[in-house]
Amino acid sequence: MMKNIISFILIIAVHLCNSLLAQSHFTPKDSLRGSLNPNRMYDVQFYDLHVSFDMLEKKIEGYNDIHFSCPMDLSGIQVDLFDQMNVSKISMGKDNLNFSRSNNTIYIPHSFKKSEKYTVRIYYDGSPIEAKNPPWDGGFSWKRDEKNRFWASVSCEGIGASLWWPNKDHLSDEPDSMHIHLTVPSDLYAVSNGQLVQRERIDGLHVTYHWSVQYPINNYNVTFYIGAYEHFQDQYLSQESKKLDLDYYVLDYNTTIAREHFKQVHKVLEAFEKYLGPYPFWKDGYALVEAPYLGMEHQSAIAYGNKYLRGYLGGRIPAEFDFDFIILHETAHEYWGNSVSCTDLAEMWIHESFATYMENLFVEYFYGKSAALRYLQSSRQYIQNKFPIIGQFGVNDEPADSDQYYKGAWMLHTIRQKINNDSLWFDILKQFYKNHEYGFASTQDFVNLLEAKTGTDYCDIVNQYLKYANLPELEYKIIQKPEYSGVSFRWKSNTKKFDLPVNFQLDKKVIRLTATNEWQTVSFGRIYQLIEPIDSDILITTKLVNE
Repeated sequence: MMKNIISFILIIAVHLCNSLLAQSHFTPKDSLRGSLNPNRMYDVQFYDLHVSFDMLEKKIEGYNDIHFSCPMDLSGIQVDLFDQMNVSKISMGKDNLNFSRSNNTIYIPHSFKKSEKYTVRIYYDGSPIEAKNPPWDGGFSWKRDEKNRFWASVSCEGIGASLWWPNKDHLSDEPDSMHIHLTVPSDLYAVSNGQLVQRERIDGLHVTYHWSVQYPINNYNVTFYIGAYEHFQDQYLSQESKKLDLDYYVLDYNTTIAREHFKQVHKVLEAFEKYLGPYPFWKDGYALVEAPYLGMEHQSAIAYGNKYLRGYLGGRIPAEFDFDFIILHETAHEYWGNSVSCTDLAEMWIHESFATYMENLFVEYFYGKSAALRYLQSSRQYIQNKFPIIGQFGVNDEPADSDQYYKGAWMLHTIRQKINNDSLWFDILKQFYKNHEYGFASTQDFVNLLEAKTGTDYCDIVNQYLKYANLPELEYKIIQKPEYSGVSFRWKSNTKKFDLPVNFQLDKKVIRLTATNEWQTVSFGRIYQLIEPIDSDILITTKLVNE
């Protein structure tokens, strides 16, 4: 559901922005996908998607019913579908509608009236693009399992769900609910989001699985898994003594190992419930589905491909920890990304940074605060500081590297250190989640909440980490006099009001000093041989500028 109706003034601003961006490397396709132009000013309430799969030919065909309303009169609408997919017919009731296609879109010229409700059906077919390196490179994964049986799925975050089904492919508009019908060969199982409503045999060779999603869902989270799956179940007992269904779909020869390995889901859900509240998609249940790629946070049907190993394919996390990174990270996305979403790929940090930070809180919950800091420090090597985390708006510009994960998580931890009050920090974290549960959040929403809860302006700190590639640098000078020691220090940053406390080590003593963009000097009443900043728990660089 489109939570905010964009005014005509904003529409004009978007078009002016896109006009300027036309001079950059972005294309008309990027603008059509990324912007809310006038032809996308309709509000989707419900999708009813029907797809049949030809596993041998790697083709699909089907139709999608788009149920929507219009907050204003429209002379036509834009629906998104990649150009290599064919559209055979578009209808509304008994009427066939005219349409044209360009730049991965479908334009339907028709008079749509304000406040009226409509259902448009789009019939389509074709061979969706195949992913070269899933899930980072979007597309279909047509694979065979170890017994040479068909095994397929899709991953399309960033590139867009319109690579395989027609929809309004913009992050700001989620349907309130959705039905998904998957027709596959009868010897295979088809899994999707939500709850299985019905398994219907079509003929002697095919069966249709009907799945129902009862919550708003990002288009890129809509998914399918087709394979020789065995289904087994478990239940999680919440802190409120409510039972959550846990459904697991694994290739039949992995059932034994999966039954043991997936027990750790209980611990993950317990930790996240502690910090944020109950699992958000309770009626749809929680599921892990074995996938032919590493993982994806598909809502209520998480793609699992970590080969039942600890860490990230057996590595990456410190040796002292024993948990599955994919289960942990993708479950965090059920809260951040799936429940709380951004409205533009430019702010994808809201999905990735908070989800990555939840990994640290999981470690803190079960291993302790110092262990959580060690876990956080182990990720610092992956921070590149080459590009801003926030991209350009309106052109489907996703952050260029992994800094949206690790640098963003470090920013959150750094803000926690500045607040220096864990009760307040965890209240802010939970409140931010609850304020935007099943909806959308922006960077400004986070800044506003920080200010409201602390009485302090955090705009410059957040902007420094998200809108600039380089880290804030603490410049400092050591003062050594015969009768006393001291230190002069300041922040060198892109933002002009960057103020962040830093711990200084004075021999074996530690003091906390708040630095700003202006030089300031602190003198100590005695002589210290060692004076240096401690940067192990905040994300900064330091520079000794003594001559």
